[in-house]
Amino acid sequence: MSQNNENQEQEIKNLEKQVQEESNSSELSEENQKQEEVSLKKILDLEKAIIDLNDKLLRSLAELDNSRKRARDEVEKANKYAISNFASDLVLVVENFFLATDNAPNEEIEKSPAIKSFADAIAMTKKELMKILEKNAVTRIYPLGEKFDHHFHEALAQVESEGEEGMVVQVIQAGYKIADRLIRPALVGISKAKIIEAKDNAS
Repeated sequence: MSQNNENQEQEIKNLEKQVQEESNSSELSEENQKQEEVSLKKILDLEKAIIDLNDKLLRSLAELDNSRKRARDEVEKANKYAISNFASDLVLVVENFFLATDNAPNEEIEKSPAIKSFADAIAMTKKELMKILEKNAVTRIYPLGEKFDHHFHEALAQVESEGEEGMVVQVIQAGYKIADRLIRPALVGISKAKIIEAKDNAS
């Protein structure tokens, strides 16, 4: 009887010990789980920080690339249009040469070798000046017979014509542009429809 009681007490102690061990194990498991959760949160926070930093880096690189492109464009524009003011003054001289050659009395020039040499020198100088302008992307605008373009032409007069309306039929002053930038517009006269007066058929 006594032996049975001792056995039962021992079994109870063993059960209590087992329960205690399982409880301790459970506590340890919960602690490990909490540590794992903390570690996982840290990992997630680090990954988020890495993504944010990578995004900021990509944005910075893109902005740097854009800044370089803008700077390059500004330099190209500066180089392209650097002579704009000089060209504006030079075209006045060039136009005087055109005025001289276009209105030269050719018949009288042919009669005198001295005057012809002088006229040839003027024509050659005009030609060389135009080469210099063209070399620097400066273009003369002389749109006679072309469609009126308000970007490069300025209409000063309208001329009645039987042809198409809006055509340049008179160039009062040639224009100039450097690359795609206008230095001065061509002053022109453009065509308009001819007004046909109705005849009075009344007797």
